[in-house]
Amino acid sequence: MKDIVVYESATGFTERYAKWIAEALDCEAKPLKHTSGEEISGFERVVFGGWIMGNGIVGLDKLKGMASPVAVFAVGSTPAFDEVISSVKVQNKLDDTPMFYMVGGFRFEKLGFAKRMILKALKKSVAKKKAPNRQEAFMAEALTTSFDNSSREQIIPLVQFVKSLREKRGEA
Repeated sequence: MKDIVVYESATGFTERYAKWIAEALDCEAKPLKHTSGEEISGFERVVFGGWIMGNGIVGLDKLKGMASPVAVFAVGSTPAFDEVISSVKVQNKLDDTPMFYMVGGFRFEKLGFAKRMILKALKKSVAKKKAPNRQEAFMAEALTTSFDNSSREQIIPLVQFVKSLREKRGEA
């Protein structure tokens, strides 16, 4: 195979997207923790997906130590606000690598006690702000309950991008 989708997932949303993308591209999806640099070097195109924590794409630095992805997808719980996407691109140094933001969800019940308490404190902190930004307002409202906003439609631009790379090389 010429393509592989490598991913890092904590609560399943990124894994779901990785599997949908791999299915659409007729290739394999594999967790980063079960992938080696030697194995990845056998593929022409690596697509990487990770979840967002503090605007960082979890696992991306580790993958970059093994391969250069042709595209990255970042799965976040917030809506696709332009300022969020820009911040994620800048923080992860993705100037030359196409990044596709996909809205996933949030599984509050899967978090440990400490993380749940941090989110509750964040909610209180944002509630005290006179003018929270859109991301803060969303987080304060949504991140103390579970929800799922993932959809197959969100993979279309990434799949089309990879297929266009195939066409440029004369592949089916």
